Amino acid sequence: MENLRCAVIGLGMGMGHLSGYLNNSRADVVGLVDLDEVKLAKGLKNAPMAKGFKDYKEMLEECEPDVVSIALPNFLHEPVTIACLEAGVEVLCEKPMSTSLESALRMEQVAVRTGKRIFMNLSQRFNAENIAARKIQEAGGLGEVYHGYTQWTRRDWIPGFGGWFGQKELSGGGPLLDIGIHKIDIALWLMGRPKPVTVSGITHYQRGVPRAKKENVKFDVEDFATGFVRFENGASLIFEASWAGYQQEYSQESTKLIGTKGGIEAVPGKNGMDYLYNQEVNGIPLASRIIHDKIPSQSSTDSLVDCILDDKPFAANMEDGIRMQVILEALYESAKRGAEVNIKQDFPAAFALL
Repeated sequence: MENLRCAVIGLGMGMGHLSGYLNNSRADVVGLVDLDEVKLAKGLKNAPMAKGFKDYKEMLEECEPDVVSIALPNFLHEPVTIACLEAGVEVLCEKPMSTSLESALRMEQVAVRTGKRIFMNLSQRFNAENIAARKIQEAGGLGEVYHGYTQWTRRDWIPGFGGWFGQKELSGGGPLLDIGIHKIDIALWLMGRPKPVTVSGITHYQRGVPRAKKENVKFDVEDFATGFVRFENGASLIFEASWAGYQQEYSQESTKLIGTKGGIEAVPGKNGMDYLYNQEVNGIPLASRIIHDKIPSQSSTDSLVDCILDDKPFAANMEDGIRMQVILEALYESAKRGAEVNIKQDFPAAFALL
């Protein structure tokens, strides 16, 4: 079978995609796109057999890739993804799917019409600790998971301050869409992808906006967000995401699940760690620490190549991207209203897809 013809549009985060394709013996990198000549030159140095472009439409026409990684600012995800789908090319899209639910649904409609797929680079699904936690959950080690808590909070790290990250029109939101999406997605993935029905959330603007005024730059997204989700199966989830908030650790991440037979806490570390709570001595629950330093795992690009060439499932599909977009948009709407949002009532078209 011939190798998969791959291209990358956007050589910031896209350099990680490029590295993944280059390290896969079944993938050929045929095209790279970036407006920045320095980034493009760096990419071509790593992939000398590829052709470089500033215009992604020229790349699509000349290189005829099978799949394209899109690693651009969020507001460009929709037009570039649609152009790729219309050209008969499948897409690996960086998170979030887009800047709004309405935009994501337009992308979904084109994917259905063209018969081409959108895969989501929800990259933490490929981490060792999360793969191990998923295996435990799928094997029934937790029983029925009825509650989750997930967090990614930073003490002080607002990315690209003054740039597109902090402008809602271009990014869609702040840390909720940047890092919170990873943890919410992992929680739902480990909970078995339950269907969200209501969302209640609050966003705070205590650190970024005052700093932006002092430095005379544009910044209109939250720097801290927290929320609560109810699911159709009766389960619940609490989450927190921040770029800047007073706390002990520079960055704190964890995902905790509670089930009828046990609980688990997945935390990032050098090797990836899980704490499993399903043992009892004299009726008292105890924790056992599991370190996964040799667990077999794949990068998202390796999984994508196998998915397309071998007709295997990919860990994160378009429906997962829409599910995330629904929850995030509902949280922002809840914060705006100061009240809980009912997804079925407020976003019926998206609810039907979940």
